Amino acid sequence: MLETTNGQTKQNKLNWWPALAAIFFIVPALSLAGSLIFDKIYQHKIYPNIFIGRLDLGGRTVEQAKKLINLETNKISQSGVIFSYKNNRAAIAPVIASADGDLAISIIDFNADETALAALNYGRHEGFFINLEKKLLLLTGKKKFLLETSVNQDQAEKILKEAFAETFQPAEDASLVVKKTATPGVYEFTVAEEKLGKIIDYEEAIARMLYNLSNLNSQEIKLTTITQYPKILAKDSLNIANKAEAILAAAPLTLIYGGNKWIIEKDDLANLLALKPADSATDKVAVGLAEIKTSAYLREQIALKIDQKPIEAKFEINNGKVSEFQNGQDGLALNLEATLAKMNNEIMSSSQIELVVENQPALVNAGNINNFGIKEIIGVGSSTFAGSPANRRHNIKVGAQAVNGTLVKPGEEFSLLKILGDVASSTGYLPELVIKENKTVPEFGGGLCQIGTTAFRATVESGLPITARRNHSYRVQYYEPAGTDATIYNPWPDYRFINDTAAYILIQARFSGDTLSFEFWGTKDGRLAEKTPPTIYNIVKPEPAKIIETLNLKPGEKKCTEKAHNGADAYFDYKVTYADGGVKQKRFSSHYVPWRAVCLLGVEKLSATSTPAAAAN
Repeated sequence: MLETTNGQTKQNKLNWWPALAAIFFIVPALSLAGSLIFDKIYQHKIYPNIFIGRLDLGGRTVEQAKKLINLETNKISQSGVIFSYKNNRAAIAPVIASADGDLAISIIDFNADETALAALNYGRHEGFFINLEKKLLLLTGKKKFLLETSVNQDQAEKILKEAFAETFQPAEDASLVVKKTATPGVYEFTVAEEKLGKIIDYEEAIARMLYNLSNLNSQEIKLTTITQYPKILAKDSLNIANKAEAILAAAPLTLIYGGNKWIIEKDDLANLLALKPADSATDKVAVGLAEIKTSAYLREQIALKIDQKPIEAKFEINNGKVSEFQNGQDGLALNLEATLAKMNNEIMSSSQIELVVENQPALVNAGNINNFGIKEIIGVGSSTFAGSPANRRHNIKVGAQAVNGTLVKPGEEFSLLKILGDVASSTGYLPELVIKENKTVPEFGGGLCQIGTTAFRATVESGLPITARRNHSYRVQYYEPAGTDATIYNPWPDYRFINDTAAYILIQARFSGDTLSFEFWGTKDGRLAEKTPPTIYNIVKPEPAKIIETLNLKPGEKKCTEKAHNGADAYFDYKVTYADGGVKQKRFSSHYVPWRAVCLLGVEKLSATSTPAAAAN
């Protein structure tokens, strides 16, 4: 019996092997086979049950997914996002446009390319078992992706502040009131009570907009408010008169620099005083120089006489040789912040204070220009501005002059915004009209994207690495073919590239009729730059014209300030082959939203449903 039982036990153990084999070999084999079949069905396609909000991306290629996403974001671009508080409403549009595409400001950006690619890669690049787990989960439920979205927070907040300015009021600190008495040089000091403020919760509003848009949801957002508390309280403002008189004892206060003197008399000094938080644990409020008033005084009365912008050396090619046509010169700048701090620190102990003035070195020093390696053209880019109005033509010439003769050192990153500097009437530019809410107002910068686009094309032809480039929000006739443009707008977006050659690069601007060209001069190092013609696809017609009521035109008068533009996608491929055989490739993709015409219509009274188009400077 014992031997039989042992034999049966051994036989039972042997019978487990097929089951174990099934578990350890057949199940994984089936899983692998199922995964391979699943991958075969969805080869180059997004797996099923992957969504952005309610948008189903499953079964689509990356290009098909991008097209679907762009169709949805195009709708948002046309309507904008509505914000409301009680009976007040305002819209933030992803793009603030103008008749001149150069002045379009991007407030909201959608990255359909990266989002579609991330959706395609889900369940594909994390190891077999993790990928398998994700695929199984997709068969049982949805995977929600967020559309990669960015918001220009400063501009969005500015729009809301301007649109709801009459509804909300910021907190007011307790303030110093200075009153002259009948006795010369004697003042009466009192403290005005602080006030609580009620403001929009901007951070929450913009965060909610960002989350909604990441889910392709543009529903109206009802604003919430927060109480804003003052930082300086009247009850903490003790012995104010004594503190103020101690400062006025320094009058007349003399500010000096380089043999020049600026004298602040007692009356003027009294008007510059303000309450400030004190560092002392026992004394919470001090008296000092008001930051805004004193900075304005320093800027308007002193800085205008001291400040000198550095002048960069400029060069040109004459008979094949480089020559300097503008001498470089260092600049000077009054440091307002440091000077104000110095005045507050020293005013109690001295009636003479040295201004803080800093040297502003020029970036380019001519040195020995014969050693710069500038001997031949390495690339040329051109664009046409045919049909441009007079102001735009003027601005293009001013911008081209600013760039002409610029030297870019080996290894240096070129920034177009830095080279152009301030864009204002004081630097020779003329304005264009853009819509701000329901009015047309002048804006500077029209025509400067002609400079950006021409520089972009010259960089590509030269085979240089491009570190910052952004296409216009909608197609602009001056920059056709689509996909080869570059927009700029201070402080961002900028156009940038790196001089990765061993020699300096000299930029020369040339005009021929209605064509602007930038020649990049330097030393050829054997690299070969190639680009494909742009591919333009997904053409989308714009919606009917948008009518904005205004009181600034006669009733019934209509003025269109923005033209309609078809939406589209475009790309071209950029390839640089270096002398050592190395290759770098990049695809420049561009998405242009369809843009409907925008017209102002004069009315006697704004309708209750009229929603002003939000705008930003």
